Amino acid sequence: MDKPSLTVANRSVAEWLSSLPTLILLLLTIFLASGEVIHSQLLKIGENTWEGYFLLRGAGVVEQPTCNRDPDLDQELAKAIKQKKQQMADDPLASIFGTDVDEAALRQSLESSRHNCRGRWERYELIQDKATPGVIAFRTLEGGVAKVVTTLGNYKRLLLCLLVMICAATATLTRHHISLRPAHTRKDHFVSSLGQLAANIMLLLSAWLYRGEEISAIADGVQVNHFYLHQFWIAGFLLLSFAAFYQLIRPPKDLEEGGTWGKAMLTIPLYSFMCLTAGAQFISQGYYHGISVYLGMMMELSTLFLSLALYIWIGMLLRQTKMAHLVFDVLRPWKMSPELMCFVVLAVAAVPTAYTGASGIFVIAAGATIYNELVRAGARKQLALAATAMSGSMGVVLRPCLLVVIIAALNNSVTTDELFTSGLKIFGLSLFLFFIYSQFARTAPARIAPFSEAVPQSLKRLIPLLPYVIIMGTVVVFFRDLLDTELNENYAPIILPVMLLAILAYEKLSTKSLHVFTIVLLPLLIYSCYNLWGINNALDAGAIPTGTSAEELNDLFWGLFWRNAILGACLAIYYLVKTPDMDPHYQPEPGVGEKMESSLRFATNETTGHIGALLMLMALSVSVGGIIERSGVMEMLPETFPSIWVAMTLLVVTMVIIGMIMDPYGAVILVNATLAQIAFDNGIDPLHFWMITLVAFELGYLSPPVALNHLLTRQVVGDEEVESAKVPGGNFYRRYEKFLLPIAVMLTALLLVSYVPLMSDSLHEFLFQKIQAGAH
Repeated sequence: MDKPSLTVANRSVAEWLSSLPTLILLLLTIFLASGEVIHSQLLKIGENTWEGYFLLRGAGVVEQPTCNRDPDLDQELAKAIKQKKQQMADDPLASIFGTDVDEAALRQSLESSRHNCRGRWERYELIQDKATPGVIAFRTLEGGVAKVVTTLGNYKRLLLCLLVMICAATATLTRHHISLRPAHTRKDHFVSSLGQLAANIMLLLSAWLYRGEEISAIADGVQVNHFYLHQFWIAGFLLLSFAAFYQLIRPPKDLEEGGTWGKAMLTIPLYSFMCLTAGAQFISQGYYHGISVYLGMMMELSTLFLSLALYIWIGMLLRQTKMAHLVFDVLRPWKMSPELMCFVVLAVAAVPTAYTGASGIFVIAAGATIYNELVRAGARKQLALAATAMSGSMGVVLRPCLLVVIIAALNNSVTTDELFTSGLKIFGLSLFLFFIYSQFARTAPARIAPFSEAVPQSLKRLIPLLPYVIIMGTVVVFFRDLLDTELNENYAPIILPVMLLAILAYEKLSTKSLHVFTIVLLPLLIYSCYNLWGINNALDAGAIPTGTSAEELNDLFWGLFWRNAILGACLAIYYLVKTPDMDPHYQPEPGVGEKMESSLRFATNETTGHIGALLMLMALSVSVGGIIERSGVMEMLPETFPSIWVAMTLLVVTMVIIGMIMDPYGAVILVNATLAQIAFDNGIDPLHFWMITLVAFELGYLSPPVALNHLLTRQVVGDEEVESAKVPGGNFYRRYEKFLLPIAVMLTALLLVSYVPLMSDSLHEFLFQKIQAGAH
């Protein structure tokens, strides 16, 4: 990468104008996501520190009551009677309802008013007596946090809009948008830039027309929410248009000559293809602002898409660490055959894939490492490319994948617990199928080192990973025990950035920082063990707290017990056993910083481009879904089918096609609006249907014509390396193994998950078990 010619404070102008605003928006998103947790903990601290804090929060805010707490009831009653009689005398219709005054009712009303007045005075005086300067200061802090969180919560759509526009402009200027092939020649660059310019101008016109439509609606008395966003969309699309025009007139100097127009068309970013296709269809229908309408639908899920942006940042931070290399160090002594190594890598990679949103981010973060290590282990390049691409999709059904959270948020027919429980079983099936297919396709005998040789070396190489376990454990225990926040699908976007920043501090600042985490972790573990003793006594005495059950309390006990035992063992082993040197083969990858500051800068710079590329692709996928929805194609499917087998077949084929041409995040919105109810009406269980959908999307990640994970693999591995993997001779399977192996695995899994449960009620119940609320 060329050094930028213009810098300010050793930072390029691009970093000041794109990476810095992106970092600020991401940090605001983290604060917004954690705001409720912070505020609830502040309330708990206040209540534990000052009795009746919820009442004391009114100190300095509640005004002194103006009512009389000791009125003369007889005098007040006489006034009330006189006033009532005067009202009746002035009312010509009063005689119809009677002219008698109910003195008893008036007295009771006056006594009730006196009681309420005295209560207000008592509360006011109590607040004044107990409201010390400490209470007022804490109340000011807690109230300020609540106000900031509430204010930011009202502008989540604006945060997402700004994030998309800034990052999309950066992706345009850095040629980072996702396309079927990169631009190498001047002809490629011209076609690609022209396609982006046309798409951005179409987006600009759509946003302008949509604003005009809503102005007309307001004039007609229709209430329009979030009208202010139109100005930001228009300004953003105008910025994108200028960026694309600049790219068009200022091509890079390293472009080659030659090329064909056909191949040049493949360099147009996918979002531009989607925009132009959807826009043309909307225009033909007279729905000129259709694209912007569906962008507004994306804003309805602003919280989830902001979480996705955080997951992208998490993935880029992960890339700055040595964790992936250290994991391979543990596997290397086993000297596994390439196919067996791929199987193990997919099993291990599924977890970080799920924790980075299963959007292909893990491929960007660790794909180069996975590919190079598999090739070092003897894997043929086609097999290594297949496994690298699959490493970014196998975790889509595992906790805490964001795609599953979106499904649960869109409908009430399934819960995240049910989806993740079934997903674990489906993941096991997919992994087993990969093992079977890869073994049939192997070119050499399967091998593995003797256990007596591999186990000692592998255990020895686990020791360098112990600091990471200690650091991650400290973060998890801190959030779990002090902030009552678990590392799950709801709070992973908050906790994971903290965890990775802590790891970078250990790697880049000083390894001695591990002692700080140890000092924090030890008292937390001691306190947790004290709580375990209390839980055990409660279980023995049968004193189960209200709102929980003995089974839940027992599960909590053993969960905390094993957590504390594992972390305690890691601390003991690390400080008592000599740490071996890291594998000598490790070499820092390009784009990985040597210091904390450079690592954060590189991670944020990469995050900016990836957010722009992925979110623009997802945003336009929603518009493509709108075209499909409005085309009436889905309505052509009958509401009921002759049999559940026919219904299942048509639904599976339809979802595979959707998964192949659309981003899964946009596709799941379309499927929820169209196919889901058809499936339910034909007797397909909701949990069964959504697991089929997820597996179909996994297949879509890996299947042409888009094959997003293969595109991302090419991006991180390099065009030259991918080209070198081509097999000039050999059979059809060997030439296209990187596509055929993943498709065979996921297609078989899809067929098994779709049809076999229909044949067996017991298998259906096992795979798609409903979880009662409060039973987990």
